[in-house]
Amino acid sequence: MVLNTKAMRRAAIAATAATALVLAGCSSDSGGDDTSTGGEGTAASGEGRGPITIVEGQDPLNTALESIIADWNAEHPDEQVTFKPLAKEANDQYADIAQRMQAKSDEYDLIAVDVTNTAEFAANGWLLPLEGDLAIDTEGVLPATVESGTYNGTLYAAPKNTNGAFLYYRTDLVDKAPATWDDLKAECPKAEEAGIACYIGQFKNYEGLTVNVTEIVNAFGGSFVSEDGLTPAVDDKTAEGLQFLVDNFEDGIIPAAAQTYTEGESQTAFGNGEALFLRTWPGFYTDGETSSVAGKYGIAVLPGVDGPGVSTLGGYNVGISAFSDAPATARDFLEFMQTRQSQMHYAEAGGAPVLAEVYDDASILEQYPYFSTLKEALEAAKPRPASPYYSAVSKAIADNAYAAIRGEKTVQQALDDTEAGIETAGN
Repeated sequence: MVLNTKAMRRAAIAATAATALVLAGCSSDSGGDDTSTGGEGTAASGEGRGPITIVEGQDPLNTALESIIADWNAEHPDEQVTFKPLAKEANDQYADIAQRMQAKSDEYDLIAVDVTNTAEFAANGWLLPLEGDLAIDTEGVLPATVESGTYNGTLYAAPKNTNGAFLYYRTDLVDKAPATWDDLKAECPKAEEAGIACYIGQFKNYEGLTVNVTEIVNAFGGSFVSEDGLTPAVDDKTAEGLQFLVDNFEDGIIPAAAQTYTEGESQTAFGNGEALFLRTWPGFYTDGETSSVAGKYGIAVLPGVDGPGVSTLGGYNVGISAFSDAPATARDFLEFMQTRQSQMHYAEAGGAPVLAEVYDDASILEQYPYFSTLKEALEAAKPRPASPYYSAVSKAIADNAYAAIRGEKTVQQALDDTEAGIETAGN
């Protein structure tokens, strides 16, 4: 899910204080007779059981969620879960949820939210914190996915499915995958001899650029936003990472053409034999078998500075609506969603589960041999900056990084402007 317009986001964030006051008032209401919003009292106290509804945007992995719901419903005849798929377009999904949350509707009990939007939904007061009676057991769940559902030190959404990036490399030209950037750059003469690019990723000015830049900055130990999601955390490590990226464009390690690449263009270029290394998501592992490099590529975790690097997380989390009238049932379904039985549904559908042990299952590895590498990538992964104004933060990062790699700004100027953009993201 991608956020809607700035105007809608600002209106939603503005409702945070009012929503928090409503919830605080309900939690202190021992009489529990406030039913004007269809269940705020039970939501605030973590009580309330019964049938619930979960909403998520239309996605190929909806089939896995439907299987999980079928398993639950077979065991809980009095607490049935209904799945309501939302529109395909991210802005329409957001508008649908925002309308109901701002109206304090109890129509939706569980909300599936993109990892990039979890902090905003939490800051808006739309999700109940998963603590106290609503706390869930996350033992065995990949730590980075738990972090992606956490805002300001509190878990607000349970990880449902995830994703991480690979380094694809030409096995007919390279003996083994490089573990570090120095190892990768040492292989670049082979690309030059073959008349192809050395390394490509997604460097067009869009969300994919934020992802690629953040991965490299994280590999250098830097970041852009502090834990509160509001304060810039740009430091020397951030500068090292961005300078490294700029230098690789200047040196031709990354071709200028990559400044126009999204996932599609980069995968097409690698599939056509135009690059030695590619950074992209696991989906290309099977898609590439119909390309001209079929049988000639392998996968590895992304390179880092002194060892393996850091992938940025994708995926979805699920939170309990602050206005649900059955939050106790919703909480139990969240834990059920993270069981081995449930997470196997995501693995079997080709999605990336959040439960670590599923990646070691022999039947899954036989079907998806890349899962062993994916687990390694996810164990070292990091979420994107957790900000309630993520869309504006991402734009500040991408716009300024793009200007730096094109030589339109110095690295220092780009970082100064990124800081300014993060500081004013909520305005």
